[in-house]
Amino acid sequence: MYLAKKPDKADPNEARLSRFTCCALSGAPLAAPAVVDRLGNLFNKEALVEALIHKRLPKALSHIRGLKDMIPIHLHPKPNAADQEVRFQCPVTGFEFNGKSQFLALRGCGHVLSVKALKEVKSSSCLVCHKEFDEADKMPINGTEEEVEVLRQRMEEERGKLKEKKDKKLANGLSGSKHAVAAVADAEKLENGKKGEAAPAKRFKAADHAPAHANKKVYASIFTSSNKSDFRETYSCRSLPLGRN
Repeated sequence: MYLAKKPDKADPNEARLSRFTCCALSGAPLAAPAVVDRLGNLFNKEALVEALIHKRLPKALSHIRGLKDMIPIHLHPKPNAADQEVRFQCPVTGFEFNGKSQFLALRGCGHVLSVKALKEVKSSSCLVCHKEFDEADKMPINGTEEEVEVLRQRMEEERGKLKEKKDKKLANGLSGSKHAVAAVADAEKLENGKKGEAAPAKRFKAADHAPAHANKKVYASIFTSSNKSDFRETYSCRSLPLGRN
């Protein structure tokens, strides 16, 4: 009578059904527009965008960093499914989107098809819109642990390639900017050098500074010997050349 009561176990069928009919974040019924992340989880786009804006994503969904990690999907509605719990199905086989059958989302076009449909109709194009796709474009929805691990590795590889591409582009941009900066610096140095060069000294001319009413030639002769002559001046007086007295 004193034994602790065992917690009720969740019904695996209910858990599986909830994963395919409800948003993995809000728990609300899945409705358009719907998206799937890179690991195959289903979301209502509005709920996921709001959580990203307000930074309220749980740790389990930390791999979702932005809109690029959301892949829009197109779910095919069931006829007269308004009052039914399962409201979507495969557009080819008619299998219900309830988790009992495996489904794939094509990353290129976003259409959701059952695995059985893609196996029976072997084609490299979507069976709904006929858009070409590769094997890597097939994304399991709510896949097994092994499938999720493969998707996680693919996601990390894609992010690594994208980061490497960005780093390379940034390095090329910096290299170009360094050359541009160096060219501008050289031009500035050249300009500053020209500005810093001493201007040629202007030769002093006494005639340019003569008084207003003075004879410029006479005024200049006070400071320099402006008139050339064949007479040689004496040591004692320049005004009495030899031969004049």
